[in-house]
Amino acid sequence: MKNALDRLDRQIILFLQEDGRMSSSAIARQLNVPVRTIRHRITRMVERKDILPTVVINRQSFEYRMTVDIYCQVELNKVEKVAEMLKEFHEITYIAYSFGDQDLSVQAVFKDGEKAFDFVQKLSNIPEIQRTKTVLVPSVVRAAYEWIPPEADFVEYPGDLGQAF
Repeated sequence: MKNALDRLDRQIILFLQEDGRMSSSAIARQLNVPVRTIRHRITRMVERKDILPTVVINRQSFEYRMTVDIYCQVELNKVEKVAEMLKEFHEITYIAYSFGDQDLSVQAVFKDGEKAFDFVQKLSNIPEIQRTKTVLVPSVVRAAYEWIPPEADFVEYPGDLGQAF
């Protein structure tokens, strides 16, 4: 394992996922460990890029209420070119290469159905895109930023003497 994280690190991550602004002292109180330990752990995880502090924008605050997944079948050997072109569309929040009968997976957000329709029409004007499949996402159950590896992927915390974090 590249950067072995332990169960204490996992608990720190869970607290930060719940509230990214939670202070080290508040986390230390919750976990009953020294504040210095928490600060050191967070600094280490950030420096090693085990965690990536960022800001997540609430799309609803900007009235982007419609999310769609768009699967694109692209002309052979043009996938990278199309992916680069798609990066220019402000509506797109996610672009990934994919396997199977679709070459690119795209997620986009819109203020209404008319704007979504217009956007899909714009995609159809890109000659390298042979076909698209659009799926409306009525509700996100778990966002990508909420993911965490299972506890089994974390090593034992050396200071764990039967404590249930």
